[in-house]
Amino acid sequence: MLAAEATYAAIAAPTAGNATTLATAGTTYATAQALLTDAEQIEQTNDLAAGRAAVAAATSATAANTARDAGPAAPNAAARATRNGMFFESYYDLDVSVSAALDNGITVALGFDMCAGNKIDYNDDDVLEAQGVDIGDADVSVSYAGWTLAVDQDGIDNLFDDSQQEDMSVSGSVAGMSVAFTTDQENSTTSYKLSGTVAGVAVTATGTDNDDNGGSATKIAVSYAMGDLTLKGSVEDESKADGTEDDSTVGVSYKMDALTFGYTSIKPGSAGSFGDEWDFSVAYAAGDVAASFATDETEATTFIVDYALGGGASAFAAMHDKAGTDNDLTALGLTFAF
Repeated sequence: MLAAEATYAAIAAPTAGNATTLATAGTTYATAQALLTDAEQIEQTNDLAAGRAAVAAATSATAANTARDAGPAAPNAAARATRNGMFFESYYDLDVSVSAALDNGITVALGFDMCAGNKIDYNDDDVLEAQGVDIGDADVSVSYAGWTLAVDQDGIDNLFDDSQQEDMSVSGSVAGMSVAFTTDQENSTTSYKLSGTVAGVAVTATGTDNDDNGGSATKIAVSYAMGDLTLKGSVEDESKADGTEDDSTVGVSYKMDALTFGYTSIKPGSAGSFGDEWDFSVAYAAGDVAASFATDETEATTFIVDYALGGGASAFAAMHDKAGTDNDLTALGLTFAF
């Protein structure tokens, strides 16, 4: 059984940074261990083929749990990989919530989501977002004196990297500053956000001990508006040893009637220089029409038009062109909100 035990350890043992929760890992371990115990008994009767089949079943169960715990990334990747050319998509996302105000000033709210299909995220990162949440995953919040405690298992965005999920958040304000804190008890991770205005300068500080690189990170961003001109900047410090994630930015935006121009110069990592990377955008908004164009140093371009049709309906057109990748996207569609 030495080979079988080594196979199980390589596949099922939790590792640092694994998104599988401790509870799920424990369930998977118990299931796999039971199968391996059966395998040991079978091998003792010299039925090696049946023993290997039991180990394979444990491997399959572990892989299925890992894919499930990967969240929407796995179905997104699978859906995107099969889409090459013209295709249609539809989805719905229904959020249900109820709340009650108590006599002592406490407000209690309960909600859950119902959704299905694939959403084309044309105005963010041009991927298919697989919709699908267990209706049993309810979120609960309690508010009092301007502070809110929310609980939603793996349903609260990490305040630094929204690709990470937390279980609980506390938010409110102190001396005119907005304060928020999130935590995930199973994985012992946290994040925070502090924002407000000091002497006309808008300041936002965010941090976490669980960024996309699996470590700690902090970011401070500031902006200052002078009429139609806004200046902005940010510094970021992440725990990645080579410093490649420690980006700094300086930028400016200018509003001229219905047009807004924006430019940001980026210093990528601790070894980079300002201007090594940059972003440029032009946005237009008037009446029912909103349009934007953006490009960067890689000549990646994005063009988006939204048109409000009234009655909660709107039409959109989007074109994404990213040189050297297979993520180009042209999308036309209708959305309805009510």
